[in-house]
This record gives sequence, structure tokens and C-alpha cells, in this order.
Amino acid sequence: MNLLLIDPNLSLSSPSMKGVVRALPMLKAQGFHIEAWCWHCDEGLPIDKLVKLPRIGDLHTLRGYAFSILVRLRAWWLFTVQKQARPNVIFTVASYLAACDICLLQFSPFDWEASQKLLGIHSLRDVFERVTNWLNLHWTRHFFINTTTRTVLCVSEAVANDVRNENPELRLSLLPNSYDPTRFNEQVRAEYRVTMRAKLGFTDNDQVFVFASAGHYRRKGFFLAVDAIAKLRQTHRNARFLVVGGREQTLHGLQSQLDSRHLDWRDWITFTGMVTDVEGYFAASDAFLFPSYSEAFALVEVEASACGLPLILTRHHGSEMILQEGLNGRFVEFDAADIARVLTEFVTGQWTPTKVALPHALDTETYAKRLIVELQAVAA
Repeated sequence: MNLLLIDPNLSLSSPSMKGVVRALPMLKAQGFHIEAWCWHCDEGLPIDKLVKLPRIGDLHTLRGYAFSILVRLRAWWLFTVQKQARPNVIFTVASYLAACDICLLQFSPFDWEASQKLLGIHSLRDVFERVTNWLNLHWTRHFFINTTTRTVLCVSEAVANDVRNENPELRLSLLPNSYDPTRFNEQVRAEYRVTMRAKLGFTDNDQVFVFASAGHYRRKGFFLAVDAIAKLRQTHRNARFLVVGGREQTLHGLQSQLDSRHLDWRDWITFTGMVTDVEGYFAASDAFLFPSYSEAFALVEVEASACGLPLILTRHHGSEMILQEGLNGRFVEFDAADIARVLTEFVTGQWTPTKVALPHALDTETYAKRLIVELQAVAA
């Protein structure tokens, strides 16, 4: 069976592609002949034919549109002009090609539009984000109206609801992102906790809240988390904030903003920069704080919960499938004072998690099996 896989980055470094990339060996074992159109691909992946599309500089926010245009031009040339045989299944991650058979949806521009209204406009960057997401909304709506896809795979029920509102005729199926239980588990946290806390300079008395992201800090509620911990420290001076991930230039911009918000931030915020062993930093922490405004299904929340960390989350897409109120975490409002109240209840012992709960998390093998079922159903 010929499978065409379309995404800019076929890499384990891309959170939205980890499950698909890890599933490739099982797809090969099931007899799939895999062709991929991309910009970047990890070395050694079991791909039979790799096509790297031309890339024009670093387009930042517009790179998705540029990649989609290149994909559509290539598909038109091969399948319409040259009359080449079409693959049995064309699988696109996001709305890169309307003439596909199956689409994996990893983000909801509809939810981000609503969240942007909540955040408001305070800078030229905010204006730029509103304009680019408006374009994304138009692009995505056009895709849902014109697509030939037989199945839309949604990473969460909330994302599926957004799609239903746009086109109730589409067939939807849930496929949450997968995680690696050999890396993220309670045993790993117990093994590395003492050494990692010592490495980071935390004492036994410190209450460490961890936040993990490679970027998009405004959307992910970074400053909301900072303001909440600053309020908590008014009564609990041993509260610490551990920020995992982020490139040097991005973190420098965040730190410049912190200088104008909390002069003493260097006393209680630790930035790690980009790391490859995020589970070690989870081990050093006491709870995972992630007051994001918009997600689809945040894999990092699953990974933190798998390590035994209590989750303190806002209600965003995907959180309904990860957090069980009072069991493995608490929901908070988009308000620093409300978050600080819940954090206080945690550090004083008024509330403690009762168990590790992963009701919808998929390991690598289960994810691959479910993906194969979906692909075979579409091909049939």
C-alpha cells in the first residue's frame, strides 16, 4: 500500500509529529510503502522515498502557508498535469493539501481566535498575531469546505467539536498524541529527583513549580504563571519557578520583560534553555503549572502527569482529556490571584493529588496500532 506523508518536519523534535514518526517502523512492518514530502527529516527514518521541497529563508509565521503552496503545486503537477498514479492514501498533518485522504489536526485556530480576544491587543506583535490567525482561520475553513479527506483525526474532543461546527459532514476520529512511558514515569522521577534538585540549587524546603515550552510564551500563559507565583511568594518565600525549554534569544526577551514586572525574579525563577532530558527537570519539581490560553492536546501535560507531578491547568483544549479534577490536578481560572490560591492550597497541604491519572494517554505501540487501523480503513 502506497502512503504519502506530508508535513514540514518529520522529526522527534516536533511535538505534533512524535507519534507519527515513532509509528513509521510499524507502518513498514504492515506493508506500507512510505513516501514523504517535507522540509526536514530525521536521519535513519524508514521512508522509501523522501522528497525535500525547496525552502526560501526563514518565514516564521508564514512558513506553513509557504509549505502548503509548494505541496499543492507539486500535487497538481504530478497528479493532474503528468497524470502520475495517485498514492493509495495521502496523509497530511494539518491543512496543507485539501486533496488528501486523511488529515491529522493538531491545532485549532478557532480556539486561538477566541483566546486572542480574551488576551486583548497590547503591542504590534499582538496585532500581527491577530492578522496571521485570521488568515489561518480563512485557510482552514476553505480546507474543511473543499477537502476530499475521508477522515479527520483530532487530538482531542474539544478540537473535534471545533471541526464539527465548521463541517458536520466530516468523519472524525480521536487520536491523542502519544508519549514514551520508558522516559516519563514515577520511577524516573524518584531516581533523579535528589541529584537534579542539587544541580539546580533547590533545597528540600523549596516548592518548585515547573513550566515547559519551546516558545509561544504569551499563548501558553507564561506571565500569568509568573504573576501567580509572585503572589504566592508573598506568604511562601520558598516557592520557585523552573522554566524548561526556550531558545536563547527568546528567553532574553522574556527576561527583559521580567525586569519591568518583578525586579527580584532572579531570586526565584530558573531558566534551563533547550534541553533533551526534560524528564530530569520534571523529577526536580513538585507540580506542573501550565495556565495556557490555547492548546489542542498538550503532550507535555501527559508527560508531567506520567512522572507523578500534580497538574495545575487552565481549561484549554485537550485538558479535558488529561486532568481529572482533584485526582491528578486542579483547574484554575485565567487569573493570577485564583492560581495563587490553588498553589497555596497545594504548598500548605490543604490539597494533595490522590493518583497518577492518564485516561486518554497513548504509548507508542498503541498509537501506531490505532493509526494503522485508520489508514487501512481509509484505503479500503
